[in-house]
Amino acid sequence: MALGTVNVPSVSGHELDDIRAVANTAKEVASAAQNTADGAKSTAEAALAAANSAQQTAGTAKSTADEALETANGAAGSLAAAQEAATAAETAAQQAKAKAEQAATAAQNAQTAADSALQAVTKLTNSINAIPSQNGSLTYTGSQQSPAWNSFDSEKLTIGGQTFGTEVGTYTATFTPKEGFNWSDGSTEPVSVNWTISRASVAIPTASGALTYNGSAQSPTFNGYDSTKMTQGGTASGTNAGTYSATFTPKANYCWPDGTTAAKTVSWSISKAAGSLSLNKTSMALNTGAMSGTIAVTKGGDGAVSATSSNTSVATVSVSGTTVTVTAKAKGSATITVKVAAGTNHTAPADKTCSVTVTLPTTTLNDNSWSTIKQASDAGKGANYWAVGDTKTITINGTVGSFGISNLSVQAFILGFNHNSGKEGANRIHFQIGKISGKMVALCDNNYGSGVSGDGYFHMNSSNTNVGGWKDSYMRKTLLGNSKTPTSPVANSLMAALPSDLRSCMKSVTKYTDNVGNNTGHVAGNVTATTDYLFLLSNYEVQGNDGYANNTEKNSQAQYAYYKAGNSKIAYRHTSTVSAVWWWLRSPSCNTNAGFCVTYTDGLCIHTNASASGGLLPGFAV
Repeated sequence: MALGTVNVPSVSGHELDDIRAVANTAKEVASAAQNTADGAKSTAEAALAAANSAQQTAGTAKSTADEALETANGAAGSLAAAQEAATAAETAAQQAKAKAEQAATAAQNAQTAADSALQAVTKLTNSINAIPSQNGSLTYTGSQQSPAWNSFDSEKLTIGGQTFGTEVGTYTATFTPKEGFNWSDGSTEPVSVNWTISRASVAIPTASGALTYNGSAQSPTFNGYDSTKMTQGGTASGTNAGTYSATFTPKANYCWPDGTTAAKTVSWSISKAAGSLSLNKTSMALNTGAMSGTIAVTKGGDGAVSATSSNTSVATVSVSGTTVTVTAKAKGSATITVKVAAGTNHTAPADKTCSVTVTLPTTTLNDNSWSTIKQASDAGKGANYWAVGDTKTITINGTVGSFGISNLSVQAFILGFNHNSGKEGANRIHFQIGKISGKMVALCDNNYGSGVSGDGYFHMNSSNTNVGGWKDSYMRKTLLGNSKTPTSPVANSLMAALPSDLRSCMKSVTKYTDNVGNNTGHVAGNVTATTDYLFLLSNYEVQGNDGYANNTEKNSQAQYAYYKAGNSKIAYRHTSTVSAVWWWLRSPSCNTNAGFCVTYTDGLCIHTNASASGGLLPGFAV
């Protein structure tokens, strides 16, 4: 069936433009909403949901508007349809407009939310939550240093203040947020941050090297001591042995390993040197003449000297400074031990000893050696122990002149102590040879009583002359042996036949005698001195009178105490103690040129020819 013509209501162009404008506006609004939503989406994740909703609304509106536009566009073919469509479009547009307004509102809300979100994000993004701090630690090096920083972002912060340093200490840096940035509290003011350079650690010095006292100032080696890092104090030099304390204090930029800076004490020492001890003698002999003796001690250092005796009943000791005095107490032996204590600068040395022999006399003359007797004599103390007439046995052995004497045991007896000492010598004990079994005996050769010529006989001279007196007599120089010393006696002399221990102790005696003779009478100038070890006694020394001697001899002589005491002057032959013999005196007869005085068998003085062989009772001194 053929359709009739449809009358489309007529729509004016103006109306159509209005519809199109409404639709375009709706479209633009929808597009704007979509853009806003899209912007909101990209700006803040928190506004995404609202933006999506607005976008959907805008999309729906856009679709409605597109449909309306399409309807409007198709209205040209059908006015009615167009009218209807326009109405529908308008309605739809109104609805779209409402939706768009809603979308715009939603978009505005979304924009506000997005702005808020953006502001929050921006705030979060530009906020500086942590204030920078020093990263790690700095230790003094002597050079300039800057710290590393925790939480420092040079794009957000500007650093200022003290950003570098050399010396140990605390420094202050400042941090200021750059434009667009702020601290977490919203402030943008500079913040001060302290940072430090710590002290460098140095080892405590130690003393090394062995020091020994040497009398000079010394210092140890201090390992680890650096004057640029520490100061030294206390005692770092010393002379005496001992322990010293040096101190070390770190300088401003240093500390000890334990972190402290107080002074540390380092002990060091000088050891004592080895002590020394020496004595000026290692043996000592004490006797009557030397009842005490000293030992000089040489030592190193100031250690006290001490001494002890192993036998104080024999010898005692005392010490004064470096002198040890040993005092004899009794006969015997002792060992003196000398010690030196450790001193300020020296150790105690090994002890040293000195052996002491004490040979004090006994009161029995015969019990003492000739050396002991001599010691008492040297001290002038013989009379303290013995008496005139005391005897000591000797053995005569040898050829005297031409007469042999074989191991004759005979006693020497004391004539006197320090006899005529002003003339003859002090500190002498005078003896005479000899006695056998208490009887005074004279040594006689086989020609006793006969006149004999030549040498080798017990006569004064080999001829009857007294010229030259005692001094030049054969008896003195040859037979007795006074032309030599006791230690190198004349061969075949009586001196040589005496025991060597006696000879070594004999002392010379100065004797005064008429040494002219030759019948010159009593001339004082004839009396001169001789030095003798073995001598014959003079007339005056025995008799105490002039007899036949020069009467001026007595001016330089003295009678021996033994004879002055009244002891017998009679002597017996040494080979027969029942036969009295005469014995020679050294005084020449003053009224003859041929003879010398003798003590006759009755003990009185006479004189006889010089060549006669007579008895010998020689004297000597110790």
